[in-house]
Amino acid sequence: MTLVPRECQASDRKFNMHATKTSIMHAIENSIFDFPEMPGCWDVVKFPGLRAHATPEVSHPLGNMVGASTLTESNADAVIAQVKEFYGNRSHTVGWWLNPSSTPVDLVTRLEAAGFSKAIELAGLVLTELGRTFSCNPRVTVRRASDADRDDIIRLYTTAYPMPKRLAEIWLDLIPSGGLGSTNYLAFLEGVESPVSVSSMFVPGGSSLVVMQGAATLGEHRGHGIYTAMLAARLADAHAMGKHAAVLQADRKTSAPICAKLGFEEVCSIDLYAWSRA
Repeated sequence: MTLVPRECQASDRKFNMHATKTSIMHAIENSIFDFPEMPGCWDVVKFPGLRAHATPEVSHPLGNMVGASTLTESNADAVIAQVKEFYGNRSHTVGWWLNPSSTPVDLVTRLEAAGFSKAIELAGLVLTELGRTFSCNPRVTVRRASDADRDDIIRLYTTAYPMPKRLAEIWLDLIPSGGLGSTNYLAFLEGVESPVSVSSMFVPGGSSLVVMQGAATLGEHRGHGIYTAMLAARLADAHAMGKHAAVLQADRKTSAPICAKLGFEEVCSIDLYAWSRA
């Protein structure tokens, strides 16, 4: 169990920079596509010059996403049409992950011409001082989730994120496949019986960094420093594992400003575009 007191202490071991700029950028740009296939739940889909996955049962851009584009001017429009046909035939909304390395250079113009629209603006962030301390609300405690917490995790992802219940179930089962140490976390607020927030962390195999994902807090309990406590707990665990950097993709309107105050450095911008036949 990982509890987060007022001063969220991590190990005082000295930082050793093993996470390179290349590995940091790769994780920020590609981590959402690095989960292994869970056939029938989380399918890895093949398109020329794209990474992609699909959730056959759910229409949601997190579960149905393409990106990390290496398309060219000569094939971009044809591949965009293939993407629309594949997900459109399923009546699913598809998200297109636009990272700094995406090509061709006029990809945004091509996507907009094909009916895609910007859904969210994200900041790619990194922290390389995992041993630092954070001032946390003493009324908030955080621990790693266990199998017994399944219903609470699904409830929080469904209500607080929000995402469809079936996608929350898939996401819960997907996270442990992210690598040794990958797991979900729950946050508790003093005076509230049930957990009020959920988040996750996955650890790409063989990597010296960790990826923070999926933080969501119930609306009625926001404003108590829960997001900060969640970050502090995960960073302390990452540091204890011997990791040297943590990356995340944060919503510019919500979590990105909090992360900046906590010492995260922005290294790139990422936009998520979405399209639905409907």
